[in-house]
Amino acid sequence: MADSTMQQIVAESEAEQERRPILGAFHLLMPIAVLLAVIVALFLTGNLRRFALASAASFFTLGKFIIVFGGLPTETYARLGMEKMSTVELTSMVVFMDVLYAYFLAFNLHYVYRIRHFGIGPAIERLQNFCQWWLSRRPWMRRWAFTGVMLFVMFPLTGTGAPGGSIIGRLVGLRARTTLAAITLGSLLGSVTMAVLADRLEPIFERIKGEWWFHSLGIVIIAVVIALLYWLGRRLSRAADEYARRPGEGGTP
Repeated sequence: MADSTMQQIVAESEAEQERRPILGAFHLLMPIAVLLAVIVALFLTGNLRRFALASAASFFTLGKFIIVFGGLPTETYARLGMEKMSTVELTSMVVFMDVLYAYFLAFNLHYVYRIRHFGIGPAIERLQNFCQWWLSRRPWMRRWAFTGVMLFVMFPLTGTGAPGGSIIGRLVGLRARTTLAAITLGSLLGSVTMAVLADRLEPIFERIKGEWWFHSLGIVIIAVVIALLYWLGRRLSRAADEYARRPGEGGTP
Protein backbone atom coordinates (compact mmCIF):
# COMPACT_ATOMS: atom_id res chain seq x y z
CA MET A 1 0.00 0.00 0.00
CA ALA A 2 2.09 2.92 -1.24
CA ASP A 3 0.87 6.33 -0.13
CA SER A 4 -1.54 4.83 2.36
CA THR A 5 -4.38 7.04 3.57
CA MET A 6 -6.97 6.46 6.23
CA GLN A 7 -9.65 6.27 3.55
CA GLN A 8 -7.80 3.38 1.92
CA ILE A 9 -7.24 1.66 5.25
CA VAL A 10 -10.90 2.04 6.21
CA ALA A 11 -12.12 0.76 2.84
CA GLU A 12 -9.79 -2.25 2.85
CA SER A 13 -10.55 -3.07 6.49
CA GLU A 14 -14.29 -2.89 5.96
CA ALA A 15 -14.06 -5.04 2.83
CA GLU A 16 -12.00 -7.60 4.73
CA GLN A 17 -14.49 -7.54 7.58
CA GLU A 18 -17.34 -8.28 5.17
CA ARG A 19 -15.42 -11.26 3.77
CA ARG A 20 -14.29 -12.54 7.18
CA PRO A 21 -16.58 -11.16 9.91
CA ILE A 22 -15.46 -13.73 12.48
CA LEU A 23 -11.81 -12.82 11.97
CA GLY A 24 -12.65 -9.12 12.28
CA ALA A 25 -14.45 -9.75 15.58
CA PHE A 26 -11.48 -11.80 16.78
CA HIS A 27 -9.02 -8.96 16.06
CA LEU A 28 -11.26 -6.54 17.95
CA LEU A 29 -12.08 -8.67 20.98
CA MET A 30 -8.94 -10.78 21.45
CA PRO A 31 -6.64 -8.03 22.84
CA ILE A 32 -9.44 -6.87 25.16
CA ALA A 33 -9.94 -10.44 26.41
CA VAL A 34 -6.20 -10.91 26.94
CA LEU A 35 -5.99 -7.65 28.91
CA LEU A 36 -8.91 -8.63 31.13
CA ALA A 37 -7.39 -12.09 31.72
CA VAL A 38 -4.06 -10.55 32.74
CA ILE A 39 -5.81 -8.08 35.07
CA VAL A 40 -7.71 -10.92 36.74
CA ALA A 41 -4.51 -12.98 37.08
CA LEU A 42 -2.63 -10.06 38.64
CA PHE A 43 -5.53 -9.38 41.00
CA LEU A 44 -5.69 -12.99 42.16
CA THR A 45 -1.94 -13.07 42.79
CA GLY A 46 -1.97 -9.73 44.62
CA ASN A 47 0.21 -7.96 42.03
CA LEU A 48 -2.38 -5.76 40.31
CA ARG A 49 -1.53 -2.53 42.12
CA ARG A 50 2.21 -2.92 41.56
CA PHE A 51 1.83 -3.46 37.84
CA ALA A 52 -0.91 -0.84 37.44
CA LEU A 53 1.22 1.91 39.01
CA ALA A 54 4.32 0.91 37.04
CA SER A 55 2.45 0.68 33.74
CA ALA A 56 0.92 4.14 34.28
CA ALA A 57 4.36 5.60 35.04
CA SER A 58 5.78 3.97 31.92
CA PHE A 59 2.98 5.11 29.62
CA PHE A 60 2.72 8.73 30.78
CA THR A 61 6.30 9.67 31.67
CA LEU A 62 9.16 7.19 31.76
CA GLY A 63 8.61 4.98 28.73
CA LYS A 64 11.11 2.13 28.58
CA PHE A 65 13.37 4.00 31.01
CA ILE A 66 11.21 2.60 33.79
CA ILE A 67 13.21 -0.62 33.41
CA VAL A 68 16.44 1.22 34.19
CA PHE A 69 14.86 3.10 37.10
CA GLY A 70 13.62 -0.16 38.60
CA GLY A 71 9.99 0.91 38.52
CA LEU A 72 8.75 3.35 41.14
CA PRO A 73 11.11 4.85 43.76
CA THR A 74 12.09 2.39 46.49
CA GLU A 75 10.51 4.54 49.21
CA THR A 76 7.21 4.52 47.29
CA TYR A 77 7.13 0.73 47.30
CA ALA A 78 7.96 0.72 51.02
CA ARG A 79 5.29 3.31 51.85
CA LEU A 80 2.64 1.35 49.93
CA GLY A 81 3.77 -1.94 51.43
CA MET A 82 4.59 -3.45 48.04
CA GLU A 83 7.51 -5.54 46.88
CA LYS A 84 9.89 -3.80 44.46
CA MET A 85 9.47 -4.97 40.87
CA SER A 86 12.32 -6.90 39.30
CA THR A 87 13.97 -6.12 35.98
CA VAL A 88 12.37 -9.20 34.43
CA GLU A 89 8.91 -8.10 35.60
CA LEU A 90 9.36 -4.57 34.25
CA THR A 91 10.75 -5.79 30.93
CA SER A 92 7.88 -8.24 30.50
CA MET A 93 5.37 -5.52 31.39
CA VAL A 94 6.73 -3.06 28.82
CA VAL A 95 6.85 -5.65 26.01
CA PHE A 96 3.34 -6.85 26.86
CA MET A 97 1.98 -3.29 26.77
CA ASP A 98 3.66 -2.56 23.44
CA VAL A 99 2.46 -5.78 21.77
CA LEU A 100 -1.10 -5.34 23.06
CA TYR A 101 -1.29 -1.72 21.90
CA ALA A 102 0.20 -2.71 18.55
CA TYR A 103 -2.21 -5.56 17.99
CA PHE A 104 -5.29 -3.53 18.82
CA LEU A 105 -4.36 -0.44 16.81
CA ALA A 106 -2.81 -2.19 13.81
CA PHE A 107 -5.86 -4.38 13.21
CA ASN A 108 -8.52 -1.91 14.38
CA LEU A 109 -7.24 1.49 13.25
CA HIS A 110 -10.35 2.00 11.10
CA TYR A 111 -12.48 1.84 14.27
CA VAL A 112 -10.22 4.23 16.16
CA TYR A 113 -10.23 6.67 13.24
CA ARG A 114 -14.02 6.98 13.48
CA ILE A 115 -13.82 8.16 17.10
CA ARG A 116 -14.38 11.90 16.83
CA HIS A 117 -14.34 12.54 20.58
CA PHE A 118 -11.19 13.81 22.33
CA GLY A 119 -9.78 14.81 18.93
CA ILE A 120 -8.67 11.25 18.11
CA GLY A 121 -9.91 11.14 14.51
CA PRO A 122 -8.59 14.60 13.58
CA ALA A 123 -5.26 13.78 15.22
CA ILE A 124 -4.91 10.71 12.98
CA GLU A 125 -5.75 12.87 9.96
CA ARG A 126 -2.99 15.31 10.88
CA LEU A 127 -0.57 12.41 11.30
CA GLN A 128 -1.66 11.12 7.90
CA ASN A 129 -0.88 14.49 6.31
CA PHE A 130 2.52 14.49 7.97
CA CYS A 131 3.33 10.97 6.72
CA GLN A 132 2.30 11.85 3.16
CA TRP A 133 4.34 15.05 3.22
CA TRP A 134 7.39 13.29 4.68
CA LEU A 135 7.26 10.47 2.13
CA SER A 136 6.76 12.91 -0.74
CA ARG A 137 10.19 14.37 0.03
CA ARG A 138 11.87 11.10 0.95
CA PRO A 139 10.24 8.42 -1.24
CA TRP A 140 13.12 6.03 -0.59
CA MET A 141 11.89 5.70 3.02
CA ARG A 142 8.98 3.49 1.89
CA ARG A 143 11.54 0.72 1.36
CA TRP A 144 12.70 1.17 4.95
CA ALA A 145 9.25 1.45 6.57
CA PHE A 146 9.62 -1.76 8.60
CA THR A 147 13.03 -0.73 9.96
CA GLY A 148 11.83 2.81 10.63
CA VAL A 149 8.85 1.66 12.70
CA MET A 150 11.04 -0.83 14.57
CA LEU A 151 13.57 1.88 15.48
CA PHE A 152 10.77 4.29 16.38
CA VAL A 153 9.43 1.81 18.94
CA MET A 154 12.90 0.78 20.11
CA PHE A 155 13.66 4.38 21.15
CA PRO A 156 13.04 4.42 24.92
CA LEU A 157 11.21 7.73 25.45
CA THR A 158 7.51 7.93 26.20
CA GLY A 159 5.39 8.71 23.16
CA THR A 160 7.59 6.68 20.81
CA GLY A 161 6.08 3.33 21.64
CA ALA A 162 3.45 1.09 20.16
CA PRO A 163 0.52 3.55 19.91
CA GLY A 164 2.37 5.98 17.66
CA GLY A 165 4.27 3.23 15.88
CA SER A 166 1.09 1.33 15.06
CA ILE A 167 -0.57 4.34 13.44
CA ILE A 168 2.55 5.42 11.57
CA GLY A 169 3.23 1.89 10.36
CA ARG A 170 -0.24 1.58 8.85
CA LEU A 171 -0.16 5.06 7.34
CA VAL A 172 3.18 4.52 5.59
CA GLY A 173 1.87 1.35 3.95
CA LEU A 174 2.69 -1.57 6.22
CA ARG A 175 0.02 -4.22 6.61
CA ALA A 176 -1.38 -4.89 10.07
CA ARG A 177 0.61 -8.08 10.69
CA THR A 178 3.82 -6.46 9.39
CA THR A 179 3.28 -3.46 11.65
CA LEU A 180 2.75 -5.80 14.59
CA ALA A 181 5.98 -7.67 13.76
CA ALA A 182 7.99 -4.42 13.52
CA ILE A 183 6.66 -3.15 16.86
CA THR A 184 7.19 -6.48 18.62
CA LEU A 185 10.80 -6.64 17.42
CA GLY A 186 11.44 -2.99 18.31
CA SER A 187 9.93 -3.42 21.76
CA LEU A 188 11.97 -6.54 22.47
CA LEU A 189 15.24 -4.93 21.34
CA GLY A 190 14.57 -1.69 23.22
CA SER A 191 13.35 -3.34 26.42
CA VAL A 192 16.14 -5.92 26.55
CA THR A 193 18.70 -3.15 26.01
CA MET A 194 17.21 -1.24 28.94
CA ALA A 195 17.27 -4.44 31.03
CA VAL A 196 20.96 -5.00 30.28
CA LEU A 197 21.72 -1.43 31.33
CA ALA A 198 19.51 -1.61 34.42
CA ASP A 199 21.89 -3.66 36.59
CA ARG A 200 24.69 -1.17 35.94
CA LEU A 201 22.77 2.12 36.04
CA GLU A 202 20.19 1.52 38.79
CA PRO A 203 22.79 1.62 41.63
CA ILE A 204 24.03 4.96 40.27
CA PHE A 205 20.51 6.38 40.21
CA GLU A 206 19.92 5.14 43.75
CA ARG A 207 23.03 7.03 44.97
CA ILE A 208 22.31 10.36 43.29
CA LYS A 209 18.51 10.49 43.17
CA GLY A 210 18.39 12.53 46.39
CA GLU A 211 20.84 15.18 45.17
CA TRP A 212 19.33 18.58 44.35
CA TRP A 213 21.37 18.94 41.17
CA PHE A 214 20.07 15.61 39.87
CA HIS A 215 16.46 16.76 40.23
CA SER A 216 17.28 20.16 38.70
CA LEU A 217 19.07 18.55 35.77
CA GLY A 218 16.14 16.23 35.20
CA ILE A 219 13.67 19.14 35.16
CA VAL A 220 15.86 21.10 32.72
CA ILE A 221 16.26 18.14 30.37
CA ILE A 222 12.53 17.41 30.38
CA ALA A 223 11.71 21.08 29.75
CA VAL A 224 14.17 21.31 26.84
CA VAL A 225 12.91 18.09 25.26
CA ILE A 226 9.27 19.22 25.55
CA ALA A 227 10.10 22.63 24.07
CA LEU A 228 12.04 21.10 21.16
CA LEU A 229 9.33 18.54 20.44
CA TYR A 230 6.65 21.24 20.55
CA TRP A 231 8.60 23.52 18.21
CA LEU A 232 9.43 20.70 15.80
CA GLY A 233 5.88 19.36 15.91
CA ARG A 234 4.37 22.76 15.12
CA ARG A 235 6.79 23.31 12.26
CA LEU A 236 6.24 19.90 10.71
CA SER A 237 2.48 20.11 11.25
CA ARG A 238 2.27 23.39 9.34
CA ALA A 239 4.30 21.95 6.47
CA ALA A 240 2.14 18.84 6.37
CA ASP A 241 -1.11 20.86 6.41
CA GLU A 242 0.13 23.03 3.56
CA TYR A 243 0.99 19.91 1.58
CA ALA A 244 -2.46 18.42 2.25
CA ARG A 245 -4.17 21.56 0.90
CA ARG A 246 -2.01 21.73 -2.24
CA PRO A 247 -3.94 20.61 -5.37
CA GLY A 248 -2.48 17.60 -7.12
CA GLU A 249 -0.38 16.48 -4.16
CA GLY A 250 -1.87 15.80 -0.75
CA GLY A 251 -5.03 17.81 -1.39
CA THR A 252 -7.96 17.40 -3.74
CA PRO A 253 -7.01 17.69 -7.43
